[in-house]
Amino acid sequence: MSSDLQPVLILGAGVNGCAVARELVLNGVPVWLVDRFDIASGASSRSSRLIHGGLRYLEYAEFRLVRESLQERSRLHRLAPQFVHPLRLSIPVANLSSGLMQSAKRFLFGNANQTTSRGLWLVRTGLKMYDAFVADPAFPKSKSHAVGSKSVPDVDPEKFRWLCSYTDAWMHFPERFVLSMVEDARRISEQTGTEFRVLTYTETEFTEEEFRLTSQFGNQRETITCRPRMVVNATGAWGDLTLGKLGVESPRLFGGTKGSHFFTYHPELRRRLGEGGVYAEADDGRLVFVLPFGEGVMVGTTDERFEGPPELAIAKDEELDYLIGMVNNLFDDLHLTRDDMTMHYSGVRPLPYADGETAAISRDHSIKEQWIGPYPLCTLVGGKLTTARAFGELVADRVFEELAIARKTDTQDRPFPGGESFPPDTDSEQYEVRRLAEAYEVDPAQVAAIWFLWGTRTEEIVKQIGPGPLENLDGTTIPIAYAKWVRQNEWVTTLEDLVERRLMLVFSQRLTLRCLEQLWTVLNESGKMTDSDRQSQIDRLRERLHKHYGKEIETADAASVTTASTDDGV
Repeated sequence: MSSDLQPVLILGAGVNGCAVARELVLNGVPVWLVDRFDIASGASSRSSRLIHGGLRYLEYAEFRLVRESLQERSRLHRLAPQFVHPLRLSIPVANLSSGLMQSAKRFLFGNANQTTSRGLWLVRTGLKMYDAFVADPAFPKSKSHAVGSKSVPDVDPEKFRWLCSYTDAWMHFPERFVLSMVEDARRISEQTGTEFRVLTYTETEFTEEEFRLTSQFGNQRETITCRPRMVVNATGAWGDLTLGKLGVESPRLFGGTKGSHFFTYHPELRRRLGEGGVYAEADDGRLVFVLPFGEGVMVGTTDERFEGPPELAIAKDEELDYLIGMVNNLFDDLHLTRDDMTMHYSGVRPLPYADGETAAISRDHSIKEQWIGPYPLCTLVGGKLTTARAFGELVADRVFEELAIARKTDTQDRPFPGGESFPPDTDSEQYEVRRLAEAYEVDPAQVAAIWFLWGTRTEEIVKQIGPGPLENLDGTTIPIAYAKWVRQNEWVTTLEDLVERRLMLVFSQRLTLRCLEQLWTVLNESGKMTDSDRQSQIDRLRERLHKHYGKEIETADAASVTTASTDDGV
């Protein structure tokens, strides 16, 4: 239908860039989606994984952002139920009235530092305001509980008197959510004939009239040129660096802050947390989330200024020690240490450049309109996981306006692949897993592992890779045949792609050298590697996992490695 038209060039395959691509392709606009690294390899995969309305935004009077965020939270829960799940959060409170004056100054002037914790009256007031924006029964209203109640986390009763609980949502794997948008764009492309290309590990250069896109992996190198109708800079925290490299004169647009997180399988912490999470604050006003993550726990986040290439951001010792200290302050006699951490990561938020307190920088999104040579350019500033679909819709409308075309349809009621006809509850999900296992003679644990990553699209995949019995990747319940399917269908180029953002093995409690060797064999079948690459690629991945995730690879025999739980997505 539109194969004869020049594409819109989207730089950046994170959550915002992919949301824009999906909107455009759905409306018949050809798209080239380009990233210097991999799909979802920036802040999209390094966030706190919350789908939330922004409770603390109320103190800055950002009511429009809260309203939009809550609308999108409900929409994602409805359209992407395989990814988005309600989560009850509890705020520990020690006293009645502290923080009132500082919060009032923050609400009125937006620039007051928080130096004391918020008391019960203030927290209740904020939650009542939050409740007023919510009109979705899937997210129950807030309540207050005495510490020690059975329905809330077991925090230190010597430090806290109450827990104020409310419901937001979370997303186990945002990486898979982003991939689902790319998959949806591909489906639309195949159905309508609208061009859609995905180019990862691609460097972009601009001359006077054209873009040179050079993709390279190993000894393979390919360069193509593009003269787009329009350019969208969706490179997130890399946005200023992208503009500079392309020769676009621009004031500084981004002032990203770094957020670090760690993961632990400490059994006592997981027990005390229960099925909900904790949203707490230190005396200096800094906030921390302690969230259930399958059989483990995720703890975050920090909020520090960051300068330099975002891909170099790693969690510093002082950040991790701060987060551990916060957890130990919440739970008495826990004695959590660095030895209890299984991994950590750090990402840079694509926030607008601003002076002052980092927490006061708006999490809202905006578009900066510019030019690059003869082409209109939109740079996307800010945004967050929760509102990515809405931001993509906003940017697409601006593209339609520039190209003088009318929007034909939207994504407001369009399910994400794998969310169609999703079972209404956990028991129904388990029934569906058993049904598929029996129908295709595949181990139920293997079906569950795929279901955890793909939702209702599991039947289509199992039909292609089955019937069983199927050999697993070492130490996991993921079939090797499924890993091959992923390599063929999900834009995989490197081992890192498979481990960090496709199979989600980086989050496994234990990851073995044998598993990496099996994955290298899977990847080698694509013809992108040679046998001589084997050891160097595995060593490179091990070094990366150690440096960026603090994760060590098990070298014991497979027989000594405990099979990971399907609750961990593997």
